[in-house]
Amino acid sequence: MQRRDFLIGTATAGAAGLSGCLGTAQQATDAGSTADSDGGRTITVTGSAEMQAPPDRAVIEVSVEATGDSAPAVRDELSTRSDSLRQALRDAGLSDDQLTTGRFAIRPQYARREPGTEPEQTGYEGTHTITIDVEDIDATGDVIDTAIDGGADSIGRIEYTLAESTRESLREDALKAAVDTARDEADVLAARVDSRVVSVQQLNAAGGGVSPTYERYDVAEAASGGSTELQPDDVTVSASVEATYRID
Repeated sequence: MQRRDFLIGTATAGAAGLSGCLGTAQQATDAGSTADSDGGRTITVTGSAEMQAPPDRAVIEVSVEATGDSAPAVRDELSTRSDSLRQALRDAGLSDDQLTTGRFAIRPQYARREPGTEPEQTGYEGTHTITIDVEDIDATGDVIDTAIDGGADSIGRIEYTLAESTRESLREDALKAAVDTARDEADVLAARVDSRVVSVQQLNAAGGGVSPTYERYDVAEAASGGSTELQPDDVTVSASVEATYRID
């Protein structure tokens, strides 16, 4: 990760160029509070936070396609072409662990039919999709170029996300910020009823997750553009907590 700055605020940050933004606590019990089992009063609030950082992992779907008079013929062609594609990617430095089969399908192919007539089967068509896990985000464009040169007919969805270690670290930061935001909200609510927060009664992680960014790649459009250059957006990691505080 090259950048992990963030802004703590009471409203959603809108300034461009910041790599993180934290939201306010989103809800609370009524300002009059509620009573707990010991006869005391409590306030329940939900705090949320979002952290943003540049992606450090990409997942690319590439496909080879084939047509033929029979399903076995299509199967064999897909096998030959996908093997060639895999070898090209291996020669570029990718390991077999980074190359997995995403989808394999063979289906009948039909001619366009006139209304009221039976469909006429003309052969078979098939697709073999390989999912590529790119660990060096700066190499994403080169991997796509290698796939195209290696025989890929199409480049599907490109997903920019985070490595597991980066994701967990950002989630921890988001959780800490969400707890701080919830406590700030509880202090405000308690003051409105001439009280103060005494202790936390219950604290639970209430939600959150990772929001990758995606990009579509048009092989035909990119064919005349030379090497591929991509500029992915930041990935967002969010977390929220529900906290119950005792007040007096």
